[in-house]
Formats: sequence, C-alpha cells, structure tokens
Amino acid sequence: MSDIKRLSHLLALLRTGFAPDSDGELAPLLRGSAHPTGTGWIASRALLAQREALSSDNEIVLALAGLQAEWRLPWLRILAARCKEAGQMADGALLVDLISQLHGAALWVEEQLPYATLAASPTADLERECLGVSVEQAAATPMLTRILAACFAMHESQNQPLPALPALDLSGLQVGQNWQAGRLLALPGCMAARDFVLAGAGELEAGAGAMAWLLANPWALLLAMVVYAQDAWAAEARGGLLLELPSGQNAFQPGAVSVLVLGPEGDETRCGTLAGLLLRVLAHLGMACFPRQPSVDELDAQVAPLIGQLLQRQAWRFRDGASGSEGQYQIHPAFADECYKIAGSKVFNRTGKPLWQAVRIQAGQCRSELRPTRQ
Repeated sequence: MSDIKRLSHLLALLRTGFAPDSDGELAPLLRGSAHPTGTGWIASRALLAQREALSSDNEIVLALAGLQAEWRLPWLRILAARCKEAGQMADGALLVDLISQLHGAALWVEEQLPYATLAASPTADLERECLGVSVEQAAATPMLTRILAACFAMHESQNQPLPALPALDLSGLQVGQNWQAGRLLALPGCMAARDFVLAGAGELEAGAGAMAWLLANPWALLLAMVVYAQDAWAAEARGGLLLELPSGQNAFQPGAVSVLVLGPEGDETRCGTLAGLLLRVLAHLGMACFPRQPSVDELDAQVAPLIGQLLQRQAWRFRDGASGSEGQYQIHPAFADECYKIAGSKVFNRTGKPLWQAVRIQAGQCRSELRPTRQ
C-alpha cells in the first residue's frame, strides 16, 4: 500500500469511523488504537480522545503515520534540533515549554540529540499536503510537537490490542451485538460508516411503524429505552425516574428535559438533564460518541428534534402537570403494548435488556452521588 493510500485510509477512519484493510497492512499503525474487524478497523474511544488534543484530523493521521520508524526518526531529529536552539536561549523557558508539551515523546527526542538536523524529511511533500508546511520549518514546530506527543501515547498502547468488533446487525434486532463496549454512536445527523458505526438521523420514513423506525435510528432507540426503563421501574413502586419539561418550553422541541430520580420513599433528587443521563449510559456500556464527545448542552440540543418525533410516532407521550407542577414525558401506552409483542419483546426484553438496565443503573448511581452522605 502506498503512503498516499495509507494516509487516505487513516483519514477515512477519522471521518467515518471505519478504515478498510482487507490485507492487514494498517495493522502496524492501528493495533491498540482501533478495533479490528474482518475487513478493516473501527476507531476507538482512545483514538478519538487523542484527536481532541490535536488541531486537525491531518495531525492525528500523521501521528499514526509516525508509528512507522522511517517517518518518525527524521521528525525526532528535527525536533531535537529545535530543542538545541531553545536551549541556547537565555531564560530556557522555550525549552521547558517544548519538553512539557512533548510529554513521553521527550525521551525519543533526547535519544536523537546526537543526530539533530533541520534538513527536510523524506516525507516533506506529504507533510506540506497535510499541514500546509513541511515539518523542518519553524512554523511547524507546535504541530510537530503535538503530533509526536500523540504518536508516543499510541505507541505505548500497541502492545495492548483492542478486542475485535463485529459488523452491525443492520436489522437492529440484535441490540446486544450493536450496543457493546467499543462501539461508536454517531451524533444525530452525522455521517458514519453505517455497517460498523451506529448512525441514523431520525428521519420520518413514510409508512414505517414506530418499532421499525426505532430500530433504524439508534438515538431514538436509546430514548425509547429510557422511557421503557422508567415504566418498568414504576411498576415496582420502589423509586423511579421522572422526565420533566421545565415551564415555558415546547414539548416537541424542548431546550432540555430535567431528570429526577425517586428514592424508595418517593423523595426526589434532581439529576441534571436527559443528555447527561444518556452520556452516563454510554460510558457505562463502554461506548463513545462519534466524531467526538459532545457537551451535555450540545447533546440536549441535538436530541430535542428526536423527542418531537418520538411523540409524533407515539413512542413517547407528554402529560401536562396538574396544580402548577411540571409536565412529564412517559412511554406511550400503545408503544408499551408493542414492546410485549414478538419483535418488541425481542428488542426490549431480550437483546436490549442490558441497555435499558444501564439507564436505571446510571439514574440510581447519579442519585447516590448527589444525595448528602448521612452522618
């Protein structure tokens, strides 16, 4: 595989969550940073976290390319020369800054001090294509520092390969296969490799029933699991989960849905918003959002249109509050009945049980964290 093709596959991994690699040629670069499949690689939470520390997808692509010694050594020698330059300055602050930003890669740079040079590397043309400048130029020093720091972190994880992930069950019925540790869930409206990354914008397909629509739209399914967990919890009459709409908001397009968790005696604990609960559930499952982890406020805004569609599809319902209390979201009775029919029961009572149980576990955990400890 040529260097250009290799870089294009790495870029696809970051932009779609999947890189094809039927011949295994990317294994030296992606072992420990991506999950193998039969035909390629799926981006991992750790890789996406590394990208957040960099300024662009091209920087993380070069950090992955730097796992090849023939790419990395010339860069280390260039940065060693920059460190020598910085060491000659009076106050030494620039050198300290460089070393601190390199993190563990400072050890690599130190090893190359005897070979320090500012000569262009053999990959200068590709560097200019990715960064707009070749890395021996002074303007590239901050970028090169970040790239090598990320490269070192990923190099350290190469001896700990990540578990393989299967392709998605596109019918959506095998919830356990789709919603498992390591899987990525694309943010609403984001494009992704749909054979390997859970994705779906929540469009209203004409004629599709509520259950078929949910199975095709992962975020809508997750939100349905929330009200299913709420209903199952309420049936026990020991604690529970409330989803309140703050006054002045539109039930079909809420700014944020408030989460309250009830104790066994009916006492209420406010536990943030719906998006905060969803992020806790994903973390509990060992999953992450793609292409990046959103803030709670961002996710509240992104799931708001789906709530309107859940109401329209009669999977959720909204009940106005009485006597000045806030209105609440609950499972729609018609949809609750669907959950006990053949297709619904398979999803909600068999393959998807760990998903709605995670909702309950994390709601209870949040309540425990926020309640004051009794003396």
